[in-house]
Amino acid sequence: MSKIEDQRILIFCNEKKNIKQTIIDAAFLALKLEKEVCFFACYNKEKEKEQFLKETTSLASILKKDLPQLPVSTLVLKGKLYKLIKELGEKYNSIMLCSGGKVSNTYLKAFYNSGFPFYFSREGRSVDKGFKRIIIPIDFRNGTKDSVLWGSYLGRFIGSEITLLKAKDNDNDLSVKVEGGIASALKLYNKFSFSYKVAESNVSSWKIHTKAMELSDKYDLLIFTGSFNVILPDKIFGPFEKRIVNKINSTSVLLINPQAEMYVICS
Repeated sequence: MSKIEDQRILIFCNEKKNIKQTIIDAAFLALKLEKEVCFFACYNKEKEKEQFLKETTSLASILKKDLPQLPVSTLVLKGKLYKLIKELGEKYNSIMLCSGGKVSNTYLKAFYNSGFPFYFSREGRSVDKGFKRIIIPIDFRNGTKDSVLWGSYLGRFIGSEITLLKAKDNDNDLSVKVEGGIASALKLYNKFSFSYKVAESNVSSWKIHTKAMELSDKYDLLIFTGSFNVILPDKIFGPFEKRIVNKINSTSVLLINPQAEMYVICS
């Protein structure tokens, strides 16, 4: 097992859907970002503990055999995910939680308490493709900068080409904020040597995430920032990040939480 100070990419073993794809993707990201893969599960009843210990140990053994150069560990903790999420970041240095399922209310509760992003794998994604093409919607919110930052990590360490999908707001104040977000992103990206471009859209900040979802089949990964607060439509229809992630069938998603300070990747 690696040192406690090593940063970890968690594979959430409570979620069985697309687990094989999730493991493949998490291992790829860990190798490229030089992080540890950790098979993680949480339980509430003692009778579940032994089963999760066996499952995580078995999966870890298989991955170690296939990729001996990759640091691999296991972690089984008692408690609900949303209550453990801060501990996972602060004590266990987690930088990402990977799952193959949909966004449930349970996930959302944990996500809004998390200082690291949630990754959602999608079945059938070719491992050979890696994450060559990434799309990031840029709206008027300041929180979009965290999505841009994660784009820079993947551009730098994986060689991904980043497309910044720019919202078109008629309101002047919102338009100025979008332009500021683009300028900030370009200032950051110009420090590195990966490929990126700005794509103009014809939709407002309120619809830019739906537009990115519609275009996502052309990309290997969609990175976007979730809700800063829950408004009335969210209470009726569910938060927009839940609706968008759950509608995407073939493109992986990296979901960023703007409600908590994000942990920084150590390089």
